[in-house]
Amino acid sequence: MMTIATLAQKGGVGKTTLTLHWAVEALRLGQGPVAVVDMDTQQSAVRWASRREADEPRVLQANADNVGRAIEAVREHGFGLVLLDTMPRVSASSVEAARLADVVVIPCGPSPLDIEAISETVGIVRETNTPAAVVLNRGRHSSGINAEAIGLLERAYGLPVCPHPIMHRAALADAFVDGRAVGELEPGGKAADEISVTWNWIHDLWERETEKLEVPR
Repeated sequence: MMTIATLAQKGGVGKTTLTLHWAVEALRLGQGPVAVVDMDTQQSAVRWASRREADEPRVLQANADNVGRAIEAVREHGFGLVLLDTMPRVSASSVEAARLADVVVIPCGPSPLDIEAISETVGIVRETNTPAAVVLNRGRHSSGINAEAIGLLERAYGLPVCPHPIMHRAALADAFVDGRAVGELEPGGKAADEISVTWNWIHDLWERETEKLEVPR
């Protein structure tokens, strides 16, 4: 089972939005069953699921004390993927999520302030020695700042950075009104394509990290 934690110690970077969109995209690609573990006290993922007509992805609530049991429970029920949606601040639950994850994904905006703000999150993954990567979210249309931000992130933190930014698009929020994802609201649209491309990049990263851990015969 693949376990991905989305970590961001700064609010407003789209952590929950991306987590849920990636969960639905994984279902579309047949990588399920998929579970999302909502570790944020705001319970945004739980509320999204209550508006959703489809039964999947399965959304559970957990905290630092019981997230390990939640992951084991979905593993025992044959889930192929679990995504951890964490608190928007440094906390015991964020550290525990990073410790339990196969890969941590760090969403980051394109501004210098956004890039500086992920230093605490990077500190967590270094502390837990968890493979991690950065995805640029809320990129600016027709602006060179996106490429500049990706280069700066690579130089500043030495982590893999997804070469495909996700642009700031209203459709990503509009889909959440009735518990959908953008691929269901506007299939084939630009936002759906960006979610698909970034998720495939994350999945490929997980596969590479898994291969590193395999014991040679």
